[in-house]
Amino acid sequence: MTRIDFYQLDPQQHSVDRVVCELCQKAYENKQFTLLLTQSEQQSAHLDRQLWVFEDDSFIPHDAQESEEFMSPILIHNEPALTDERQLLINLADAIPTYFAQFERVIELVTENNRALAREHYNYYRERGYPLTHHKL
Repeated sequence: MTRIDFYQLDPQQHSVDRVVCELCQKAYENKQFTLLLTQSEQQSAHLDRQLWVFEDDSFIPHDAQESEEFMSPILIHNEPALTDERQLLINLADAIPTYFAQFERVIELVTENNRALAREHYNYYRERGYPLTHHKL
C-alpha cells in the first residue's frame, strides 16, 4: 500500500523550493524515480531552474518531458501522467491524481498558504486507509 508523508514547513526556516530540491536530491541518491507534479507550467519551469542551481557541487538529473529513449530520474510535470516505473510522487498540485496509488510513496507539502487544502488531502487519504506520516520541518 502506498505510504503518504506530509511535510509541514516552517516558513521561517524552509522555503518550498529548497525542500522540493532536497527531496529530489534525496530521491535521486536513493535511486527512486520521481514524478514532481506541479500546479502549472510556470511552477514546473521555476522548479526546473531551481534544480539546476540548487547546490554548486551537486547535479540532480531531471527533465520536464518524458522520453521514450531515456527515463530521467526526476520528471517535472504539471499534467497528471501515468508513469508505471516511478516510485515516488511529490504532489505540489491542488488535486490528488487519480493514479497516486501506483507509487510506493507520496509526499505532500504543507505550508501556510495551503493548510486547508492539505487537510482535505489528509482526510482523503485517511478515509481510504492509507498509512499517513506527518513530519514537521
